[in-house]
Amino acid sequence: MWRAFAAVSALEFRTRLRDGTALVIALIVPVTLATLFSVVLGGDDPPLRATVGFVDLDRGEFPAGVRREVMASEELKGVMTLRDLPGREEAARALDAEEIGAAIVFPAGFSRSVGEGNGGDVAVLTSPKSPLAGVVARAVVDRISALVDARTLAVRAVLKAGVPGDEVKELVERNGAAGPSPALEDDPMSGGKVDLSVHYGSGMAALFAFFVVGASFRGLLTERKLGTLDRMRAGPLAAWVPFAGKAAVGFALALVSVCVTWAASVLVSGATWGDPLAVFTVLLAHVLAAAAITMLVASRAKTDAQADGVIMVVSFVMAFLGGSLVPMYSLPGVLQAAALLTPNGWTSTALTELAGSGAGLAAVAGPVAVLCAITLVAGGLAVLGMKKGTLL
Repeated sequence: MWRAFAAVSALEFRTRLRDGTALVIALIVPVTLATLFSVVLGGDDPPLRATVGFVDLDRGEFPAGVRREVMASEELKGVMTLRDLPGREEAARALDAEEIGAAIVFPAGFSRSVGEGNGGDVAVLTSPKSPLAGVVARAVVDRISALVDARTLAVRAVLKAGVPGDEVKELVERNGAAGPSPALEDDPMSGGKVDLSVHYGSGMAALFAFFVVGASFRGLLTERKLGTLDRMRAGPLAAWVPFAGKAAVGFALALVSVCVTWAASVLVSGATWGDPLAVFTVLLAHVLAAAAITMLVASRAKTDAQADGVIMVVSFVMAFLGGSLVPMYSLPGVLQAAALLTPNGWTSTALTELAGSGAGLAAVAGPVAVLCAITLVAGGLAVLGMKKGTLL
């Protein structure tokens, strides 16, 4: 049976190469558009002007020093404004009201905990309506956390050496363990900038993934119309073989398409999409979701022409809402919320996070899980529809 599956897949692949759809839809068009966007619209996002809430429940020297460093930072002048807020609840309300884009919260006792060698955590509140503001706030906090970890280890080493408590306190104060943060000497914006070529390159990859897999599922409807599907079933083939063979080719071509578009975008613009393993995982999950959704459309369509039309509409609607054509932060609030109903929205969110923060696979575990859930739900409904429509 697997030999039959391989034969059907090989036939589908040769057919796609002969009629040119594999080369045009999977490679030439998305790579060309991604290249044009990279050349014409490449470069950093328009200057980010974000208001970040600053909640100091500690009232110690450490948060005060961080605040001074941020306000004195040349890189953040005219870009990031700090707004003092009395508590975490007020910061949450300000986020909901879109008065701030993110918030940094120092807990009570933070400076004392660091000085005693117990470390401390600084919280970051973010909003999906201001993703890049959240990236910048997290970049600042990451630098603070690195310094806290270093100083905590230093204090613990002194304590382990048996230095009396009064002398430890004197050493802490002398070395500024609870003082201003030199970690902010680095550019906190370095992780918050996202090249526009990344937005549009990944957008084209996400959009054309639907078209590439859609061509294979559309072929099932064409073969049913021509009677080819019935002739294949008349032979010693399991009902799933024609479907699985075409699906495998469509999926493989779509995966190649998004990866080639990714490579072309990076080579032309010189901008990185982020950690390669994490990017590939996100793209793989997106292709799975796109395949499941187009399969669902094909299972409900009566003709190949109808499938073409519906797939095109669904693809462009998801691309627009999901940030493939327009960056999500440029959309109105209602549409930003609607974006999370699309695989493109989760893919765009994940790739923006990777490109903007330099994070790894763990940072996009949530979006990848959602994309896999979309795959399971849409794929399950599609299989039921295929059986009902006699495609299986």
